[in-house]
Amino acid sequence: MHVRNRSASRRLMTIGAVLVTMLVVVAAGQGAGGFGETYKAKTSTLKKALFNAKLLPANKMARNISLAALGRSEKKVNLNLALKCWKNNGCSTGTGGKLKVAYVEGFGENVFRQMSKMEFILQALTYPQIGKIIYTSAHSNPAQALTDFRAAISQHVNVIVTYPDFGDAMLPVFKEATKAGIPVATYAWGYVTGPGKNYLTVVGEDTCRLGKAYAKVMNKYVKSGNIAFLGGFPGNPLSLGWQKCEKPALNPNIHVVATEATNWDPSKVQEVVSGILARYPDIKGWSYEYGLGMAQGGLAAYKAAGKPFNTVLTLRTDDVGMGCAYDRLKNKNLRVFYYTSGNPQIRVALTAGLMKLKGAKIPPQIVFPIQLQDQSKRDQCVKGYPEQASATSLIPLSLLHKMYP
Repeated sequence: MHVRNRSASRRLMTIGAVLVTMLVVVAAGQGAGGFGETYKAKTSTLKKALFNAKLLPANKMARNISLAALGRSEKKVNLNLALKCWKNNGCSTGTGGKLKVAYVEGFGENVFRQMSKMEFILQALTYPQIGKIIYTSAHSNPAQALTDFRAAISQHVNVIVTYPDFGDAMLPVFKEATKAGIPVATYAWGYVTGPGKNYLTVVGEDTCRLGKAYAKVMNKYVKSGNIAFLGGFPGNPLSLGWQKCEKPALNPNIHVVATEATNWDPSKVQEVVSGILARYPDIKGWSYEYGLGMAQGGLAAYKAAGKPFNTVLTLRTDDVGMGCAYDRLKNKNLRVFYYTSGNPQIRVALTAGLMKLKGAKIPPQIVFPIQLQDQSKRDQCVKGYPEQASATSLIPLSLLHKMYP
């Protein structure tokens, strides 16, 4: 009898220890999830967005936030409502949720930003507690960008997601929102001073490492000669991030002869590339973010100059149009290397903000590893996708066709 009681006591102690461990795990936000989230995404989802399911942030909480956010893309939402919301620059979700979330853009007039807008809307629709989605674009006007941000604060939104096109000029409104208790999260490595203090967090790849990855390609395939850097708006953190780190990592025989802003506008790209080619007709390589902009504007500039598109391109986005242009050219002297679009990063930014509202401790940086893809080995021209789109986006293909018929 005594032996049986001792055995039962041991079993109870074991069960109790397991329960305590489970409680500790849940309290720490580990395991199945926490703060209203499940830290899980299908391997197929991760491979689609990141090329490789292992290319997740190293920091444990950053990784969990990313898994929670990307996993939400697998939830069914009302795609007709999403399209209406996208076209109308915001909407009521119909859930009666008390939360309002805002995507405040400095510039939203190219395909990349419009796809990010849809990713934001789709992510917001996975949260029944969100009753209103707000979207604004300042159409490249810095003063309007500040005004729009302050308008979102005055509307008492609960979370703001943004890309700071104008860099630290946006800090005053970031601080105002933070003081008002509104989490502000940036994506596409929209780094401005003081993440974790002046605003909640910055999501994206380490752009310095991106620049070094670009340099590695140029060192291998260009070896020596002239190359040029293109960027978005003057002073934007994405362009500055990789440019400042690519240049010192280049071979001494490679010379950066031009660094020009394009505002991520294909027509501006054509104008800028034409000007550089006129001065330096022997350009051997171009580093830039916007693949579609280079496919449209850059290629047009080469055609206008009567020059074959014999060059090395290092690009951040994986736009279908760039891959299809490469396939049509059948030019063995054109080398294209690219990263992912980064559109799904906006989902991570929104989820981070919402988890903050529930008391989660959010890392000031949520950093994704970098792995450049070689167009000759991994084709961006994915069958069935509109050329304006990116195949690493998590927007359903049927919805993409409605966005870009």
